[in-house]
Amino acid sequence: MKQLLILSLLILPFTVYSQTVILHEDVSKLDVKMPTNGPNFKHFHQLYLNYSFLIPLDDANEIETDFWRSYIFVVGWRYKRKLTNWFSLGTGLSYSNEIHYIKQGTNKQIPNTIVHDKEKLKFNNAGIEVYMRFNFGKRGNVIGKFIDLGAYGEYAFSVKHFYQDNYDKSQPPYYSGTKKVNETNLGYVNKVNYGLRARIGVNRWVITASYRLSNLLTDDYRAIFGEYSFSKLSVGLEIGLHK
Repeated sequence: MKQLLILSLLILPFTVYSQTVILHEDVSKLDVKMPTNGPNFKHFHQLYLNYSFLIPLDDANEIETDFWRSYIFVVGWRYKRKLTNWFSLGTGLSYSNEIHYIKQGTNKQIPNTIVHDKEKLKFNNAGIEVYMRFNFGKRGNVIGKFIDLGAYGEYAFSVKHFYQDNYDKSQPPYYSGTKKVNETNLGYVNKVNYGLRARIGVNRWVITASYRLSNLLTDDYRAIFGEYSFSKLSVGLEIGLHK
């Protein structure tokens, strides 16, 4: 019995510590590919919506518009190419509906001096932009905190001058009713416009500002009727339609 106990103690270390290698693989040589598409990867595509107000600049020649009714609504697509952890370049395409609701009164000059019950210029624009993006802070595969600086160009493929007049039969022309008119083929507006743009955002939520360098009214028209211009500054909120 004593000899059996000694033999067991001699065999036990080899039994506990010896192992047979069934499969061996060097993980450092595994071909692991990182994704290339995503908010914080090399390529990123996204859709977005933007709603901006046209901001008066108190210029003496600026056409007075109704602040709450004048706006720019944008649906767009944007592409970003990541170059470093903090810097990217990008471009985008967009459609925008731009409304300038003209105030009525004795000081009205553009597009004429006739006072209506309602009046507005409506632009339907196709746009393109280029921009630089600067990222800040640590982040995973999310957009994170950023500032965009860029420029844009737009072509107004449809421009309408809308006005409405309401009539009371007790006043000339002595009938009651409403007249609505949409004028097209306007010779006094520029169809090609361009400007600068900036954005500051966190993930899908973005504050935007755009400044139009061109004038919506043609030079020939302004030379005759005065150096008038519509508001060039717009500020708004954008939401990215991505996960």
